[in-house]
Amino acid sequence: MSIFQIAFIGIIGMVLAVLMKSYNPALAVLTSLAVGVIIFLMILPMFAEAIGFVRHLGEMAEGLGAYTSLVLRVIGVAYIAELGASVCADANESAIAAKIELAGRVIILVMAMPVVVDIVRVVTGLLP
Repeated sequence: MSIFQIAFIGIIGMVLAVLMKSYNPALAVLTSLAVGVIIFLMILPMFAEAIGFVRHLGEMAEGLGAYTSLVLRVIGVAYIAELGASVCADANESAIAAKIELAGRVIILVMAMPVVVDIVRVVTGLLP
């Protein structure tokens, strides 16, 4: 899928949403959401390829499978949080968007804690 096609669909969706906003704001938000879903479905095969690549790297680096899984989950949380926050921001609900972004950051922090513990163990093991 070409970025030109994705950008064209996004621009058409934006124009439709802006035109609808004055007549029916709820329909404008739904249009924006629908265009976002269409674009997401368009990039899904590329996203699946990227996940496969990261998994392949994890298989190549023996013993790092847990870290590969963690990286994929963190990326998933980041994308979902960004998507949710963007939809809320499009609906002029910036306070809710900010809370979704904060929740995503906290979840990623909690998910990364075992890696931090492993790093601290390695560093303290190197100290005399």
